[in-house]
Amino acid sequence: MPANFLSYTAPINPPSTTPTLTLSQIWTALRLKIRSGETFVPNAIKSTSVVREYTSTPLSLPTIDREVTFHEGNRVMKETCVEYYPLKVEFLQTDGGRVMNIVSQGSGEQGVDLFMTYSFEWVLPEGVSAEEQEEKRKGQEKMAKVAVESTIEIMRGMAREGKL
Repeated sequence: MPANFLSYTAPINPPSTTPTLTLSQIWTALRLKIRSGETFVPNAIKSTSVVREYTSTPLSLPTIDREVTFHEGNRVMKETCVEYYPLKVEFLQTDGGRVMNIVSQGSGEQGVDLFMTYSFEWVLPEGVSAEEQEEKRKGQEKMAKVAVESTIEIMRGMAREGKL
């Protein structure tokens, strides 16, 4: 099965944007996103159900197994979500795909010049044509940009409302 990869990065606290999100607020939001993906990516995710919470070994990382229902085709995907605080959350999909939400520090002010990167790895079935692969990639590129920017704006709105 051919694998495909892409990522998209956006600033979390660009100049003149308020409120400025802290790392603590960002992580509170990412933890909420694990439990309620539809809150952060409403155009793609219809619903999220937590199946199991546990600590994965050997690194003792907070882990949640969940089921996500996507709008497209009412498709249900099982995912294992692992928190690597303060770096990233990984969403490991049963079909071999993986999505990472990565928070990184820029060269500017510590704790303010922050970036959000979504990294995607997806698997296509054998026999998919080059044209179909390219079509899927273009769709994923658009979705990645929307997902990152939507998540940041929703985080900012939650911070304004005192929910973080």
